Amino acid sequence: MDRRRVLAASLALVLPAARAAQVQTRPLAHAAWQALDLEGNKVAVPAAGKATIVNFWASWCEPCRTEMPTLQQMADFYSDKLVLQAVNFKERGAAVQRHVKNAAWTVPVLLDPLGEGAAGWNVKIFPTTVGFDAKGVPRWRVQGEYDWSSSEAGKLVEGLWR
Repeated sequence: MDRRRVLAASLALVLPAARAAQVQTRPLAHAAWQALDLEGNKVAVPAAGKATIVNFWASWCEPCRTEMPTLQQMADFYSDKLVLQAVNFKERGAAVQRHVKNAAWTVPVLLDPLGEGAAGWNVKIFPTTVGFDAKGVPRWRVQGEYDWSSSEAGKLVEGLWR
């Protein structure tokens, strides 16, 4: 066996495999709950009466940071039809505010300081994003980093009001 094959085999054992996002088009029901925004106000999750995308993220999560620019672009593009709620998982409000400011995010950020919202929705992979129609019915769930600028993402999002 030549050295390249040995090296490739060794790296395959040590390096984690890249995971594609998992898309569920018929997720289980998700109970509504309340989170705090960065000003300390209570906010319904998902938003009442409007299609809503709820994204669970954390500042230590590289895939979360990687996908946020396309998620933000998507939310800006459809801003007249939906609400994006970026829910931070178990980090202090001041740390979240610093991260959002440094990353120049303009998306609405909510706090789940004890992880109760994530636990209630069985979120164990970050990022996890759930799309709700205007009646609060979950239509899809994406676990893992996703390209929100793709045509597939557009179909998911537009399905929230069709």
